[in-house]
Amino acid sequence: MKSYADSLCALFVCFFINIFSSNALATENIDLLLVAYDQGESNAFKQLEKALKKRGINYRILSIGRAAEIFRNHPLNLTISVPDPEQLRNNRETVLPRSALAELSQRINPKIVYSGMASAAQAQILNHMKANGSYTLAFYDNFDPITNKKYVQAFLETIRTLDKFHIPSSATAVSFKDLVFCPNPLYVIIGQPALEAWDDIYRQTDNQFVRLELNLGPNEPVVVFAGGYDDTYEEYFRVFIEATRKLPSVTFLVTHHPKTSGEVERRWIKERGAGNVRLVENNRNSTAVLTKISVAVMVHKSSIGTMALYKGKPVIYIAEPGTDNFLIRQKAAFLASTPKEVVKKFQSAIASDKQFFSLESLGIPDQPSLSIAIEIETILEDMRRSESDTL
Repeated sequence: MKSYADSLCALFVCFFINIFSSNALATENIDLLLVAYDQGESNAFKQLEKALKKRGINYRILSIGRAAEIFRNHPLNLTISVPDPEQLRNNRETVLPRSALAELSQRINPKIVYSGMASAAQAQILNHMKANGSYTLAFYDNFDPITNKKYVQAFLETIRTLDKFHIPSSATAVSFKDLVFCPNPLYVIIGQPALEAWDDIYRQTDNQFVRLELNLGPNEPVVVFAGGYDDTYEEYFRVFIEATRKLPSVTFLVTHHPKTSGEVERRWIKERGAGNVRLVENNRNSTAVLTKISVAVMVHKSSIGTMALYKGKPVIYIAEPGTDNFLIRQKAAFLASTPKEVVKKFQSAIASDKQFFSLESLGIPDQPSLSIAIEIETILEDMRRSESDTL
């Protein structure tokens, strides 16, 4: 039987082990911390990981908001304590308490922090880590002008200063000139790594198998509609449904946005669908897989439009007149605002012999993951040289 002294000794050993374990976490030094909040940057970071591993860059992923679910089982995922994770997920303006930021800097010390721009919390993390000596980069995952995108406004209102922006295209970069920072960060056109995911999906997708699974004929024309969720979405989903009634020979496959339950789509399909339109649940086949068998892709304002165009699919935006986005402005995609216009633009799209724009012609660099990884590697080398020069 153990003596009191032995038990006391064992307690002290456990205590010191815990202390040293905590210190180990507090002093973990890494090359790179990726900060994800939304689906957009999460998709990009998933592709970027391959290039980071190939180049031996030591990284972790801090996931908050929607990204906490996406990276929940990732071996390099890092989370911090927040009072109300659900509020953080549903409200981009939700700010982190000082305790969460303190916990982060105690647990990890990244040389570089690379963050999306979808929430105020991401801006807080960049501000905090820059003050602690990290090099900070912000990645804009959208091709539309930054001034037009609501989802980045909480970030822009919170960020104080950073070292560099990464921007997906030269056309997108124009809108960044109106942003005011002190000191003024660099704006680097780097491309969009999320596009690369569709290369893998298209390569792995068997068209015949997907058609059999969905009970579609081998030559049955299919159009995919990728759902959205903004204030005008339901109005224009109704426009889409009315248009499907005028195209009875086409099968329309609808997917709802990951942030929604699909209730809007189910209701309208049930009330006004003519039998040639159906909702495909997200856990069955991804929107990307479905687009491979489609003759065209329809969206409200989803970034799926850019992905589909990248793979050579005609794209039709169904949204309010005057909707301005990167592809519409470049005349690389169609815009329709009424059922009649949807039918007309669809017929024009599939009848067109027009060659779709290359990424280069749209000002989008290719091999974005490799470019980002090389730049991160260069920054790390410069930091190491600077450190050695000061010794």
